[in-house]
Amino acid sequence: MRRPEPRRLLQLGALTPGRQLLPDRDHSLYRTVSAPTGQHFPGAAIDVELYPAVDDGRVLATITNADSEQRWRRSVQRRLILGHVDTLDRAVVFALDSRRAYRHLVEAGRDARLLIPRAYQLDAITAGVLWAVTNLDLSLLLDDARLDAAQAAASPYRDMARSTGSGDIAEDLDSVSRLWMGSAFCADHIRRHYDVLSDVPVYWTREQRGEEASTWLLFRHKLRYLRDTAERFRSASQPMTRMFCLPTRAVAASSMSERILLLLAVALMESLGIHTAVTDDPEYATLPGLVMDKQRVIIATWIRADDVWHVDVSDHRNTIAAYRDALGHVQAHSVTADDTPGGRLQTLAEYLNLDWRWLQGRCADLGQYGFVGLAEPRSRLLSLDGVDQACRFIGTLP
Repeated sequence: MRRPEPRRLLQLGALTPGRQLLPDRDHSLYRTVSAPTGQHFPGAAIDVELYPAVDDGRVLATITNADSEQRWRRSVQRRLILGHVDTLDRAVVFALDSRRAYRHLVEAGRDARLLIPRAYQLDAITAGVLWAVTNLDLSLLLDDARLDAAQAAASPYRDMARSTGSGDIAEDLDSVSRLWMGSAFCADHIRRHYDVLSDVPVYWTREQRGEEASTWLLFRHKLRYLRDTAERFRSASQPMTRMFCLPTRAVAASSMSERILLLLAVALMESLGIHTAVTDDPEYATLPGLVMDKQRVIIATWIRADDVWHVDVSDHRNTIAAYRDALGHVQAHSVTADDTPGGRLQTLAEYLNLDWRWLQGRCADLGQYGFVGLAEPRSRLLSLDGVDQACRFIGTLP
């Protein structure tokens, strides 16, 4: 399979000579990288500085600006420092977050050398994570105070077994912030009602594309929720299972980077001992987000919904039977059926048209470094722990 280019989700804008923006005699190039809009993402721009680099087993970029260290350390906007290595057939680009880059300078002064980890090559994985972090980060930072006010307005609903968060609660929030609020409310709703479950539950998850699935990898509260639920049922005789509906049309409409984000989200769940199952039947796409055992179902929907959230708890026999039949069919006919986490993930990679061996190698490299040097979030509501854990897990599978 041909190695993916990063520019499907990170698009380089027009070049501007560095001397127009930086001190005289600086020969770097200044560019803008576009992190485009998505179904929920608003789109964002990242400032970058581009420098020539060599790769002799380690990537060293030549930094021609004497005060780079001070400028990078104090950078308010997200900025990437790029080193491009020219080969016979293409240019390979490596990147560092500017707030981390100053620590990697080999020597100070003019023509300093910047050491960039080879793991931070811009490709479909790193571009996808940068795309998601940049869009989520920007929205949550801009809406931070409004999110706090919206959460306060939602507090009376927290003690209700059934509620719907109308658009009025989040009318001043952009789409990403609405997602965060709905996701956080639903996670809390499920936690509050775990006591009604008497058996190991089965989960139905509504994410279909990498943009939606990136919330599992990057929302801080979702990783905490996953770990809490995995620990709660770890000693049970049967494993906990999460199920997805991934229709072929959604897969076909997704870029390679989005498909990788989706696979990483599933890998994160598998890394916690949670089994996963996938159906490609689009008829199941209308099911709400839910958690159920043999006697009760907890409804918690926030993705692809008209309202910010819709939650409920039911022991209605007909409702339980309908959901049990649907989820039982999905589990029995999963397109990723296998006895091992590695087998399920490899089968999912094939379904998503991803090169599993290449992906494993890249995840092993990125798992060692983590993404913090490339895509450190600024928002307190985001974390890289989930995507780092997913990469480490894939990288260590046989």
